Amino acid sequence: MSSRQLLLPEVGPAGQAKIQALPCEVRGSDGAIIEAEYLHRAGVERLELLPGREPEPFAHEAAFRFAASRRVAAGAWRALRKIRRALELEGA
Repeated sequence: MSSRQLLLPEVGPAGQAKIQALPCEVRGSDGAIIEAEYLHRAGVERLELLPGREPEPFAHEAAFRFAASRRVAAGAWRALRKIRRALELEGA
């Protein structure tokens, strides 16, 4: 659990409990390790890696020239979307 997250008004203790209880599937290989690491550091306790499945399309793929930076950004973006959904902030 991240003590810094508890200080954020969007998260707090109730939000951190939602993040911890969030079952997450991490799909594909493009940024999957980054996504799993971000989710783990955020406090997600149940992660399932599904390497043969397609991940959620990365909406900002064209903005990255290099594959390595695109993979990192894709993983971070997917993790953040899952956390935002758990906190009911999606679309905010």
